[in-house]
Amino acid sequence: MLFLDCFFGRCSKPSCDGCALRLVRSLRLTLKSRAMQREEDLSVAPVGSGEQSVTAHARTTQHKQDATKKRKRLLAPREEIAWYPTIKPELCNGCGDCKVLCKPGVFELGAPDPTGICRPKLIVAHPFKCLVLCNRCVPICTSGAIILPPKEKFEHFVEYID
Repeated sequence: MLFLDCFFGRCSKPSCDGCALRLVRSLRLTLKSRAMQREEDLSVAPVGSGEQSVTAHARTTQHKQDATKKRKRLLAPREEIAWYPTIKPELCNGCGDCKVLCKPGVFELGAPDPTGICRPKLIVAHPFKCLVLCNRCVPICTSGAIILPPKEKFEHFVEYID
């Protein structure tokens, strides 16, 4: 049961340091990132165009090229754009997947549990480091604690350039 709790992010240990099941957590993060990559690839895949011989690698390469072609530029200073995640502390299980995934470093560990039983909850320590219209942290959160504002309200702050 401990193995499954660790795999699904429900482990009750305060941290993974020195844990024998640390590899299970890294496996879970790897599988999640691959699943997210697969979803992105499927959204780019041509539907009904007769190109069934296109391999997944070619679709991935095409997606990376499309991503590099369409770069974002903000039309206002970042401090004026209120696009950042919020974390519901009652739902956060302290797994830290969002901290591992977020390259800009928006999330940090909060105050430790005074009893030492539960892991520390995560907090949004650097909200303005969050990339505008990025929502990669929401699907990776196992407990559903991360909430982002609606994209529609912030699309006018971003311009796509070639």
